[in-house]
Amino acid sequence: MEYLNLLPLISALFCAGLALLTFIKRRWRPTAVAFTICMTLMALIELANFLTVSASGGEQIFFWKRASLVGEVLIAGNWLLFALVYAKMDAKRILKKWCWALTLAYLVPCALLLLALFRHEVFLTTDLQFIRLEAFARYLTVSLMIIVIAAMVILENTFRSSPRTERWKLKYTIFGVSAIFIFNIYILSQRLLYHVISINNIYLMSCVIIIANTLIIFGVFRFKIIVGDIYVSRKVLYNSASLFTIGIYLLTVGFIGHLIRSLKLNSTLPVNILFIFLSVLVLTVIFSSDRFKLVCKNIINKHFSKRKYDYREEWLAYSSILSKKLLTSEIADSFAHTLAERMFWNRIALWLVNESETALYLECTRNLAEVSTRIGLNDPTLSYLYSESRPMACSAILNNKKMQPISREISALIGETKAELLVPLAIAGKAVGLLTLGGMPRGEKFYQVDDYDLLKSVAAHAASAINSARLFEERMKARELEAFHRLSSFVMHDMKNATTMLSVLAQNAEKHLCDPEFQKDALQTISEAVNRMKRMIESLSSLPDKPKLELKDYDLNELINNTVNDLGVNGLAKLKIGRNLGKLSPVRVDAEEIQKVLHNLILNACEALDSEGQVEVSSRTNKDHVIFSVSDNGRGMSKEFMEKSLFKPFKSTKKKGLGIGLYQCKSIVEAHKGRIEVESELGEGTTFTVYLPTKQA
Repeated sequence: MEYLNLLPLISALFCAGLALLTFIKRRWRPTAVAFTICMTLMALIELANFLTVSASGGEQIFFWKRASLVGEVLIAGNWLLFALVYAKMDAKRILKKWCWALTLAYLVPCALLLLALFRHEVFLTTDLQFIRLEAFARYLTVSLMIIVIAAMVILENTFRSSPRTERWKLKYTIFGVSAIFIFNIYILSQRLLYHVISINNIYLMSCVIIIANTLIIFGVFRFKIIVGDIYVSRKVLYNSASLFTIGIYLLTVGFIGHLIRSLKLNSTLPVNILFIFLSVLVLTVIFSSDRFKLVCKNIINKHFSKRKYDYREEWLAYSSILSKKLLTSEIADSFAHTLAERMFWNRIALWLVNESETALYLECTRNLAEVSTRIGLNDPTLSYLYSESRPMACSAILNNKKMQPISREISALIGETKAELLVPLAIAGKAVGLLTLGGMPRGEKFYQVDDYDLLKSVAAHAASAINSARLFEERMKARELEAFHRLSSFVMHDMKNATTMLSVLAQNAEKHLCDPEFQKDALQTISEAVNRMKRMIESLSSLPDKPKLELKDYDLNELINNTVNDLGVNGLAKLKIGRNLGKLSPVRVDAEEIQKVLHNLILNACEALDSEGQVEVSSRTNKDHVIFSVSDNGRGMSKEFMEKSLFKPFKSTKKKGLGIGLYQCKSIVEAHKGRIEVESELGEGTTFTVYLPTKQA
């Protein structure tokens, strides 16, 4: 039996080590502080229990067991504190709300313990195996059980209200702490039933603490989190399985205790109790796994249900979530999150059609690394997918002879996203986006009728919501432009005033030019007018909606040479502007407008460089287009900025830029029935390419 006496000591060292690890890793976070205090007190309790079982005399046994009882009284309130702040983003607000309950959780057990000790209602039996409890000591046990049950219910609500995608990271910490709570409830129920504290239960408690701490440590090292690193949702589920289960347990224990007393069966089997506890803990872990839930769900769907889904419930769920969002990014993120929650997909990527309707860009992902694939909207596979207007398995796409050969972009898309299913998003025959789904959980089976129909339905719903959001954003942009034009009218008014001042000055100069006082006033007036106009010019730029074009046949190379020469004269000659001009056929353009595009692109390229760098302007032709490019080796742009902000008014990478120039360039090029494209990487430079249709095209 001597080796059993080491169990409380091992448990104490384990608790102390976990407390130290938590404090080192998370220091003064509320959850970490509460957990550290709990583990420290548990280490002291287990140390007192070790000294209890190692003591030789009754007086020493009684002294150290009372010390461990003091620790139990102190730790109860701290467990409630831990349960309240664990995985909560607004811990301070919660503590303020529950301060009265925490105060009672600390004061009531302490007061009852003091009364019990003062009235000598806690004493050791003659066989040195039990500590008998009288009236106030029993009330103390009841108060401790209420606190532990409350803490367990709060932890259960935290687990049940956490997002399904994050719950698997929380469960080992919660199950480990709950295991300690469950065994505490067992111990306290035994005390209420028999009115004694059994010394032999010390060994069982030490085993439970070691097992529970192993679960907690496993969660810490596997997911690299210590308590409180994941914030759960604000939703609270007030119905609790813990209260129901504990109530059934207490009734069962009371019935068995009454049966034992009636039949005079006073033997105890602590090894069997430990085995039962371990079995319950293992079953709890198994029942909480998503795979087990999916197996149960499939069995029910196969044998007891005509349909896998309650479509009314699913439609209401998606409608409720999507209707609360206004912006495209918010709708896309909520849709992906809801799919992960309700259909158990682990890897999700949502692609949307860009503003020019030429390609797809990645809007949001779930559990995927960075995806660099870019897909043109005219890809044959996408065209077939949108024509079918239904979800398709990637294996079916790769084996479909009608879609062979699969383009390199689609193959890269399937490979990088590890997609198993492609779902088109379209409305009224217009492509809106593409959904890739992967990571189907083991044990889950998808049925053509149920799952594919639901995906088709919710994809159409999401496409409608995204399309509405984009129309809303376009309306907001139109309002921004309207506000800008309104501001421009005020600026023009100020410009008119400045012009009037100069006009009056010019008229008076003919008569008073030789007057020194007039000269002084004139210089001051000119200086003020010039400064005012400079400020207005720096803060605003023209923003035409639809340029009015005067089209004539021009040699594009001549326009390029004229623009580069003009910029050199105006002070950019210190930068090397290279020219690589090919032989071009005449193009029908408005020369002044195209020179504005060239001027803006070359000026932007020069401003993207430091004192050193190179800008190159090149031109070439193909069957349908005359093409010119402006390249630089400057700081470049991020992928996110290019996909979401480039060519939009009031979006700029410059500190003092308004983001008007590129918007103007795009408007001018599109007015010529052309298009403008960009390639850029941070730190690598940028290339803008303009395609203008030839006369034949």
